[in-house]
Amino acid sequence: MSVMPLKFKSFLFWIHRWIGIVMCLLFALWFASGVIMMYVEYPELTEAERLSQLPSLDLDAVSLTPFEAASVINSPSAFTSVKLTSILDRPTFEYRGLDGQNYFVFADSGERIFGVGEGAALQAARLSGLAAPDSSPSYDALIDMDQWSISASHNVSRPLHRIDMNDGDNLVLYVSDRSGQIVLDTTGSERFWNWLGSTIHWIYPLQLRKNTSLWTDVIVYTSLGGIISVITGGVIGFMRIRLRSPYKNKNMSPYKGWMKWHHILGLFSLVFVSTFIFSGLMSMGPWGVFNSSTSPFPQMLRYYGSDTLRLSNLPIPQSGEAAPTLKEIEWHQIQGSYYYSLIDSEGNRKVRFAEFSALNSSTKLLALISAAIPNLLPEAKLESMEVMDEEDNYYYSRHNNLRPFPVYRAVFDDAESTWYHINLNNGELVNRVTNANRLERWMFNGLHSLDFQFLLRHRPLWDVIMILLSLLGLTFSVTAIVIGWRRLVN
Repeated sequence: MSVMPLKFKSFLFWIHRWIGIVMCLLFALWFASGVIMMYVEYPELTEAERLSQLPSLDLDAVSLTPFEAASVINSPSAFTSVKLTSILDRPTFEYRGLDGQNYFVFADSGERIFGVGEGAALQAARLSGLAAPDSSPSYDALIDMDQWSISASHNVSRPLHRIDMNDGDNLVLYVSDRSGQIVLDTTGSERFWNWLGSTIHWIYPLQLRKNTSLWTDVIVYTSLGGIISVITGGVIGFMRIRLRSPYKNKNMSPYKGWMKWHHILGLFSLVFVSTFIFSGLMSMGPWGVFNSSTSPFPQMLRYYGSDTLRLSNLPIPQSGEAAPTLKEIEWHQIQGSYYYSLIDSEGNRKVRFAEFSALNSSTKLLALISAAIPNLLPEAKLESMEVMDEEDNYYYSRHNNLRPFPVYRAVFDDAESTWYHINLNNGELVNRVTNANRLERWMFNGLHSLDFQFLLRHRPLWDVIMILLSLLGLTFSVTAIVIGWRRLVN
């Protein structure tokens, strides 16, 4: 009877020792890089930055309607969205097709943009509101992808012109070859800290990240290795600890020096370290664990009334109603009713219907939203519909992902207990939240970032707790590195 437990113990120690040696350095890097990521975002042109760098929209220069301009697009694709923006300081219609591609037509001439060259990319960089007075833009290269433009959100914009601004911030701008739009900006400081932060934390080197399936497998199975290391260490730690009948000299641990620190710190940080590694695994949604059983697209289609815009029905804004700060106009539809948003900045958007005044337009929009919401899930009961003016644990901003307010939260009693959040400023569906999404919110975000509202609303309490826990995990990892190194060299 004693042979099997002894073999099991030996195997347990062997597994923990060698997986721990492999994982200990990565653990330390994860904890250290996580602190950096609390304060330094991955390079991104945020919506606020994107709008701020655009010139004021010149409606007097617009000579075509969206319907007329679309005639030059020789594509069978219908359009799911239409926006009037500025490219190279010229008013431009931007269409999104059912095929997921973007199409661009100058609204002053009807000329379609098929691509821009080096000269136009440099001009876009010079004209951007991101250019500092001391900048001297120079062309770097035409790229498909580099370390900072990995995100799949840039796929519709590739290839990209990379422009060095040669200013005090070492700013680099990325200009889409397809449209001439600025799609990404990154400073020297952002690049430096992201090499130490996100690139390490996400195991994000370009050559690995380019192969999405391989990168996913690396993250999933590395996390599993970490979980095995922590579980085996926890079992050994509890097996070896003595609280009621201590070892010699009243020690709870039989170990000395670094081994003793590793033992005690491991038990003390066991809950935090294990949930941190487990939630890192959950960030990948492995094996479809957070997949919804239904698609949102038929639900959204019932809300909007159609998956495409009938361009000939779009109301046309009048130049007199545009403020000098107007940056873009975006068209919307709900249940076959068309309207548009006048966008001055991320937080300043005004809805207009062609046949209504400014005041009545808001009332009309609310009526449309309220009437369309039950169509999202017509077979389910609409249990509640409340207006939200502030964040809660399920609807909140994270880093650059800012949530609009006010919103409706529509709660249904379907099998997935679906919630929808609807932007009351423009009627757009912000997101869908199902049981799977709520589970992911706690198993990933909650455990990994401790992003609970009672902490986030009392910063720097959240910062202090996160940093102290990360330092605890880092210190524990350093003890493992020392022990592992000694084992390898001796």
